Amino acid sequence: MDAHAEDGIELTSVQEPLPEPEKSIEAPEVNLPRLRSTLIVITLAGVSFLNTLGSGILTVALPRIAQDISLREGLLLWPASVYALAAGCLLLISGAIADVVGAKPVWITGSWLYVIFTLAVGLSRTGIQMIVFRTLLGVAVSMCLPTAVGLTTNTFPRGNWRNIAFASIGMGQPIGYSVGLILGGVFTDTIGWRWGFYISAIINALISLCAMWALPSTERNNIKPWTRRLREDIDWIGASILSTALGILLYVLAVTTSSYRQFSHVQNVVLFVIAVSLLVAFPIYMNFQVRRQRPAIIPNKLWRSTPFTATCIAVFFCWAAFNAFQYFSAL
Repeated sequence: MDAHAEDGIELTSVQEPLPEPEKSIEAPEVNLPRLRSTLIVITLAGVSFLNTLGSGILTVALPRIAQDISLREGLLLWPASVYALAAGCLLLISGAIADVVGAKPVWITGSWLYVIFTLAVGLSRTGIQMIVFRTLLGVAVSMCLPTAVGLTTNTFPRGNWRNIAFASIGMGQPIGYSVGLILGGVFTDTIGWRWGFYISAIINALISLCAMWALPSTERNNIKPWTRRLREDIDWIGASILSTALGILLYVLAVTTSSYRQFSHVQNVVLFVIAVSLLVAFPIYMNFQVRRQRPAIIPNKLWRSTPFTATCIAVFFCWAAFNAFQYFSAL
């Protein structure tokens, strides 16, 4: 008899539990009807198209617009500049809010606000009204652009539909601007530049109505209420630092666009220094948040990912070259 058995000790084979497989972050394998999938792509790409359509119309029609609404020469660049300024500064914050309350409600809200403020731009009677409504238009589109990416990723699994959706969204912006340049000249010489914005608002309203049915809900089950998550799960300070830095920097660049001598003005130099200081402080604050295990809007480790960093650099220079080409081709 075994010695262990004689001692009354029973040996049993103990197996360590196997680690649970990591949960995939891929979109669920859902089979959406072809019609609904097509409508999802059309709605997301449609707002991307209209986003730059108005900018194209504005670029060509600006001389006539300035004459009709008495826009001073010193403010000629501002209707275009404030749109990019507002949209660029609020992308991070809009995306963070969408992560908490859901991408669909944020996208729908931004889309309807875009309808309202596009119509308001067409109804503008003064230069100040035009600048204010273009600013609010930038706020509205900042709610649509980041959520479109999230909706695409969470709706379509890897494959043809996801590829088509991303390609359509990316293609919508340059095509929209090019079409806007053409229609801006046509409307200005025929029925008037205001109709360019009226028609854009009508199309956007139809897209928004379609999206209310077509876009799937991306809400996640969470124990905490969304109001508490808004307070605790979003890095508001980090988002504010980066948004403020980008806003000030874009403002200085917009001011100096009319003349490089503007940069030597004291207020512009001070603002530029503040913007650079905030940009330097941002990664320091991100490191501070990560060490405290608190939410960080863009963790520093994200930049160590070669595909992510390379993609950001490539997109930056591609859009810089494209925007410069579009601008000078319209002169």
